Amino acid sequence: MTSRRSDATQAPPHLPYSPRSLSPREQIRLDAYHFLSPKNGGRTIAVVEPCRLALALELEFDLSVASYVERPRTLAVEGCEIELCFWLAKTDGAESFIAFRRQTKPTTYAERAENAACAKLIEASKAAGIALTIRKPQSLLTARVANATRLELLPYVQSAADLKALDVFIDAVCLHMNANRLSSFYGIEASLKGTFDWRDVRCVTCLLIHRGVLSINFSERLTARTQVRLEVEGT
Repeated sequence: MTSRRSDATQAPPHLPYSPRSLSPREQIRLDAYHFLSPKNGGRTIAVVEPCRLALALELEFDLSVASYVERPRTLAVEGCEIELCFWLAKTDGAESFIAFRRQTKPTTYAERAENAACAKLIEASKAAGIALTIRKPQSLLTARVANATRLELLPYVQSAADLKALDVFIDAVCLHMNANRLSSFYGIEASLKGTFDWRDVRCVTCLLIHRGVLSINFSERLTARTQVRLEVEGT
């Protein structure tokens, strides 16, 4: 899932939090996922379990999120330290945290206990003076297609950083899109055929989607015919 090597596992110094490193036990016994985050300056994001990977990718492609850090801190809840899943900073400067809760058993008792636990989490976050959102697996399962789309886009976005004369590619793709506000991956690549390698064009198109210059419907399966729309005119 990575296009170039990086040993940058810590958050940049200007961020208020750094991720807790995964323990050797977590690396071995749990499903650990690592990827280079274009949004975080190429820093390696490390998470465990598919649901947390889906959350990380959601933040990576969320245009309202400026940066994020996994496992940023713990929160004291009735004498227990609960590790929060993510810290994020929005483009408007707002900061908040995400707590991830596992799926409960489908019983009345379990659901009541989970609701009580979530209420205590929210109460503790207010006492600590932080904004907290609780996410559960169901919210990620309903966005399976979007999760898969983000996973498919990510390697192209990562690879764009390795392109020489990146601005030339960006100008070429934007020139096509300014003339065709609604196109497709195939349409963009076909219009630049003979000038650029289609794979390089695909990388730049995905990079511009990541930046919000272009957009796609993340709820639709990604294909070469997927519609690509211009969002920032005159770029």
